[in-house]
Amino acid sequence: MATLKELSKITGYSIATISRVLNEDETLNVTENTRKMILEAAGRIDYSSKHGTAKKAKETHLRIGIVEMENGQGFGRDPYYLYLKGSMESCCFENGLETVMMQYDQENKCYRDAISREVDGILAIGQFQHEQITAMKKCTSRIIFLDSAPYPEEFSSVLPNYEVGIRQGMDYLVAQGHRKIAFVGPVYSTDSTGRRALELRRKFFKDYLECHQGEEIEGTLLDLEWQENDVAESVMVYFREMKKGEQKPTAFFTYNETTAMGVLRALQILGYQVPEDYSILSFNDTLLATLTQPQLSGIRINIEEMVQNVILLLERVTREPEAIPLSISVPSLLVVRESVKHYLEI
Repeated sequence: MATLKELSKITGYSIATISRVLNEDETLNVTENTRKMILEAAGRIDYSSKHGTAKKAKETHLRIGIVEMENGQGFGRDPYYLYLKGSMESCCFENGLETVMMQYDQENKCYRDAISREVDGILAIGQFQHEQITAMKKCTSRIIFLDSAPYPEEFSSVLPNYEVGIRQGMDYLVAQGHRKIAFVGPVYSTDSTGRRALELRRKFFKDYLECHQGEEIEGTLLDLEWQENDVAESVMVYFREMKKGEQKPTAFFTYNETTAMGVLRALQILGYQVPEDYSILSFNDTLLATLTQPQLSGIRINIEEMVQNVILLLERVTREPEAIPLSISVPSLLVVRESVKHYLEI
């Protein structure tokens, strides 16, 4: 995991500034580009530290375009996507791939980089609409998707396995004695082509409860709006509207770290302690998880494995253009830190 000291050295910002940026301190006046740069640098440092990419890269032989989904679809706010991009760039460098950032030209329905160079392949991070995918195909047929799988009969992709992650998280919380668990996240997000769709982590949470009926495990849903900014306020409203005598959840399972930080902030405002009064389990496990007090336990998406598999698929489609597309689902890991406590009902 990248450290604040390493990030300070790479970005030129002070440790205090970086910490405040990552904790979304609203009193700090910094640009969105600064925040993105810090998180992308964290992804590059993480990948390099785990895979030894400080060594000299292979000789460059391909030029690869990197395409991000639009900010309105979540790329700009969720640290996970910025980590993906940073790790992707490091992995490309290690494998001798020259990378160029490509932007979507809405008016002309095409992708282009700053100096209109041709690319040998495209790595697309996130979800894209049909017209954007069509525009990518005008640049190259070698397109690999990371974190989405549009048109699987045509394109290869690498995805995190959310179903495994939810099962790991719920099994862990139940093993720690929690029997009423609240899932915190949106009802809807977007699917692989950017259309409104049921949020998968929420769906798999409900599936888990259905599969464990009769085991005295109760789940509740604290639903948020898609990309909601004020999670803390929603959690405080949830507590205020709770009926008298209603059993409260003992653990909150959040769909990402930004949401976990909002839950933590709300509980602290309400005068509760984590994990003494309530436990929090998060999804993603980026640098943010180590900056809270207490540090967040969570489900780690294997970003390093995902980006390495993207390169393998890119090499495969380069070597065998007619090979059938593959979709790789990468399982997650449970990371235990400080925010979950064994619950003993008195």
